[in-house]
Amino acid sequence: MLYRAHLLSPDGSARLKEFADGGLLVDEAGRIVDAGAFEALEAAHPGAEVMDLRPHWILPGLIDLHSHLPQFECVALDGLELMPWLETHIFPAEARFRDSEVAARAARDYFRSQLALGTTTSVAYLTVHPEAADRAFREAERCGIRAVLGKVMMDMHAPEALLEDTGASLRQSEELCETWHGRDGGRLRYAFTPRFAPVCSGELMAGLARAAQRHGAYIQTHISESVGEIERVRELFPEAADYTAVYAAAGMLGPRTLLGHGIHLSRSEREVIRESGATIVHCPRSNEFIKSGIMPLRRWLSEGLSVGLATDVGGGPKLDMWGEMAAACNASKTRWALQRLQGLRLDGVEGLDGELRTRIALALDLDQDDPVTPVEAFHLATLHGARALGLEAETGSLDPGKDADFIVVDPRRVDPAASRAVEPAEEMLSRLLYRSDPAMIRATYVRGRRCHALGA
Repeated sequence: MLYRAHLLSPDGSARLKEFADGGLLVDEAGRIVDAGAFEALEAAHPGAEVMDLRPHWILPGLIDLHSHLPQFECVALDGLELMPWLETHIFPAEARFRDSEVAARAARDYFRSQLALGTTTSVAYLTVHPEAADRAFREAERCGIRAVLGKVMMDMHAPEALLEDTGASLRQSEELCETWHGRDGGRLRYAFTPRFAPVCSGELMAGLARAAQRHGAYIQTHISESVGEIERVRELFPEAADYTAVYAAAGMLGPRTLLGHGIHLSRSEREVIRESGATIVHCPRSNEFIKSGIMPLRRWLSEGLSVGLATDVGGGPKLDMWGEMAAACNASKTRWALQRLQGLRLDGVEGLDGELRTRIALALDLDQDDPVTPVEAFHLATLHGARALGLEAETGSLDPGKDADFIVVDPRRVDPAASRAVEPAEEMLSRLLYRSDPAMIRATYVRGRRCHALGA
């Protein structure tokens, strides 16, 4: 099938690749054969069936690197910081997943919602219940989404209804991995999922790290999301130099490790994570909602850290990755403004010479970090996410040879003048972020299969 539309894709170097009258040729196996100017593709492939989608745009599917499927029902429950929020809202909701029918219905709604919002790759935490995890995988298999999922693991300091035996947790997780990791040609993959260090013993973390290595599977967990969490880790693991050292000692850090949040990491922690190849997953709306802080996104990127983007439902209020991209830009601008304000206040201190001012500014972390742009946020939600998963050869852009994971977007939903013959790509992308509307996603394709159509 040769799809005709305005094509927009990340190019791998923080810029955009665009074809105003573009064509995307997809074969019967669901792979992209070619992408470029429509007239050239039509001439090169005269027998191809054409689907004219103008004036719509085609973009790569979005990659949500960190979310919680069982927390979908808990979105927008405001007022608490992380630890009391978990105890009040989240743990009771997750306990209900001992009923596998509840789990199946929740998974069906969750994946359907993601596809409707343009997400083609879903990385999600499940619950401690192996039957519920199996049902979630079955729903992902049925609906066609690309998914990396994992049964949550907790063997200490968790509510009784969710507390696991260490050996049973490891055994059940490995059995799920053996069943689902690599299923359907790699569309479905497994992530060993220790919730975070405060509820996981050293034995559990070391055991799952070995299991992930054996199977070539992922590890996903949380790190340095809130000050209270960091203090709890310090109490439970006094032998560790810092939070990151807990995971490093267990062998959990590596290129297939996804670390949610990472807001309050020290310089030495960032260096350990960078050298390991692990990815920090930025969740800006969740960070704001649960009052966790503002991650220094520009700083982390400039230091060479691998960074992806995610909704973190239910800490995040929506599964919409477009809004998450906008939130990443806005959080970056807010941090920039706060740094500037603090710098101006420092400049107003009488008698403060240049050297002392510089030392104080460094101690207070007042370096001016330029705000992140919509184009950069788009890369985080597409190609950077694919790289974090080691799937850049399969998804994340519209390059030939990759799977046809793409979305069809109606620009008229965000820009009344979008029917103009020439629409600057950067301007349209900015509108898609800041004026996102669920109805702008006309269709979502994974491996060439239409998994969502508006109104269908």
